[in-house]
Amino acid sequence: MSVRNGLLAVLASGGRHGYELKKELEERTGALWELNVGQVYTTLARLERDGLVVEQGPGGAGDTGAAQDQRRYALTEQGRAEVADWFARPRSRSVPERDELVIKLTLAASLDSVDLDEVIDAQRVATTEELQRYTRLKAAAEPGDVARLFALDAVIAQIDGELRWLEQCQQRHHATAGRGPGRTRGRRTTGGS
Repeated sequence: MSVRNGLLAVLASGGRHGYELKKELEERTGALWELNVGQVYTTLARLERDGLVVEQGPGGAGDTGAAQDQRRYALTEQGRAEVADWFARPRSRSVPERDELVIKLTLAASLDSVDLDEVIDAQRVATTEELQRYTRLKAAAEPGDVARLFALDAVIAQIDGELRWLEQCQQRHHATAGRGPGRTRGRRTTGGS
């Protein structure tokens, strides 16, 4: 999750304290990703340094329920422009995100000492269990909780895609086994010899 952009987006509807931002960002994104409050405050400090937010001081104007030492943050005009730009700009995949599983499988495929089938099979079991867990969460979600359903649909689609990718990896591995660099030793074979 882009904590930076998420905080800016939440601040677009009004000033908040750091902890309020943490809770609201978690809630508005479907409550699937828990934020570290320290990360929120570190990000707010960077946003303030960059001129995107401004500290309104303890409690802020008209905020009688806040502790006197709580700092309240609000967007600057530059911050509002940044939020508008973020929503208007499609996500680019020009550089793929680092994915631990992709790195693991590509390395496993290049090492003779690793049984690639075992690595793929173990991941397939874990990924299938995750798919079942998120499918149950989706079934239990309130129909009107659109943010949570969006988030769960995205996670389920990603997990489903991972399962299809694992199958493709295993098929490619079997089709190319023994043909040079990247083959694995100890691969299970069927039949004699």
